[in-house]
Amino acid sequence: MSDYDVIVIGSGHNGLVCALYLARAGWRALVLERSTEIGGGLQSGSYTLPGFVHDRYATNLGQLAGSRVYAELKAEFDRHGVQFVRSESSYANLYDDGTALRVYTDQEKTRREFETKSRGDGEGWHRLSNFFRRTAPHFLPLFSTEMPSASMLGHLSRAVASGPRDAFALANLARQSSRMLAETYLRSPEARGLLESWGYHLDFGPNVPGGAVFAFVTALSAHFHGLPIARGGAGRVTAALRAMIEEAGGTLITGAQVDRIMVRDGRAVAVHTAAGDEIGAGRAVVANVTPRNLFGSLVGSEHLSRHFARRAAKYRYGPGTFIIHLALDRLPQWTAADDLAGFTCLHINGNEADIEETYRQSLRGYIPTRPLLVVSQTTPIDPSRAPTGKHVMRVHIRTVPGRIAGDAAGEINARTWSDAKGPFCERVLDLVERHAPGLRSAIIGMAVESPEDVERENPNFIDGDGVSGSCHIDQNFFSRPFFGWSRYRTPIEQLYMVGASTWPGGGVNAGSGYLAARALRGQ
Repeated sequence: MSDYDVIVIGSGHNGLVCALYLARAGWRALVLERSTEIGGGLQSGSYTLPGFVHDRYATNLGQLAGSRVYAELKAEFDRHGVQFVRSESSYANLYDDGTALRVYTDQEKTRREFETKSRGDGEGWHRLSNFFRRTAPHFLPLFSTEMPSASMLGHLSRAVASGPRDAFALANLARQSSRMLAETYLRSPEARGLLESWGYHLDFGPNVPGGAVFAFVTALSAHFHGLPIARGGAGRVTAALRAMIEEAGGTLITGAQVDRIMVRDGRAVAVHTAAGDEIGAGRAVVANVTPRNLFGSLVGSEHLSRHFARRAAKYRYGPGTFIIHLALDRLPQWTAADDLAGFTCLHINGNEADIEETYRQSLRGYIPTRPLLVVSQTTPIDPSRAPTGKHVMRVHIRTVPGRIAGDAAGEINARTWSDAKGPFCERVLDLVERHAPGLRSAIIGMAVESPEDVERENPNFIDGDGVSGSCHIDQNFFSRPFFGWSRYRTPIEQLYMVGASTWPGGGVNAGSGYLAARALRGQ
């Protein structure tokens, strides 16, 4: 008899969700995590000073809050102290002319705000919002549906039946860039840049086909529902998942690095750890591991066909991520509008030209001159994250080169991130201070993570790519991680794969963990 029915490698939230559902179905489940901390991209901690709680990577938990997992387990999450809070002030873009464009959950207030940028933008945003309102019930379920599947076809057929014109427009999004979508509805470059900023979160420059889908979904979801965060930090979610797994009889071990998946007669039957232990898995091994690390490393190439091994080796990763965590003794003094401190998310340099230039520079290996900055402000709606009167802030630069070929501004001579981290951090803080003068004087603690640091902390984030692989159309939907292998199975019998490298991709959506568990349970 094997030691366990299922062994899950990695404690990213999808691995935890998969283990939880299997344990609740009576499977003997074991989760092995190489780090001392669980959660993968869903962690929080005091990275700057004691008493200041920062979300390390993911902050916006809107996908999870709207997921089937949360709907089914809400009472359990409540019992374990997971509470989502959100602001009616959702997000805003700040511009060099000293102005801002703000998006609220209030539809009419937002419409009036858009009209201040260009006559007609308010009506354009209103039309886009109504398009989202009509179609969301038909397309959002696709993000928690296997690709391809009969369920997928059912959702698509219902979308067509609900209105052919809307169905055609939805299908058109899959080939459109975020710029094409923005130009359809909006006139001013500021308004178009606001929409394009959201596509950029998932590696879509303004002109990349397919970016319209993700700009549309994320920008409009946040408009209607706000940007939910977990009270006390994102790590509360993974702590709750761990507690639920253990209550269901599962086991989670940290500091346990798997160095090999044991394959015999074409079947994954056990894992081998760096400590020299072999642990048997009677029914399945589930790897919350990106393709580059799974195939040819954990699984020896001798167990894979040449064709499959080549496809795995060609899996493509996107640009890196740079993160600055700040502990502040007061709120930033934003100059563009008097209510900006209450917005969960601010984009700086979020106009069309800057986004496109940042993307081009990052892909060429150059440190960007004016990168798009994603500023997260959580303490105004969750004061528990800092001592009384203090605050936390995170500045997230979504695309920088994983490996440095040069500096687009010609000012930083370093060619490694260990040397470039400090100078680039100063550049970023300079850009923020143009909109929040005196920010540096409010900083009492700081922690900086370069792409090298991000990958060192989480090896699934190759070269600092925080979504574990480019999300462009050739690696998305039923082609994630690659065509023919989008349903979590692998060529090795009893070996499954979940996580951001699988459908529905990056973000805290719990989709792959949920769907893989259903497949394993035969549903």
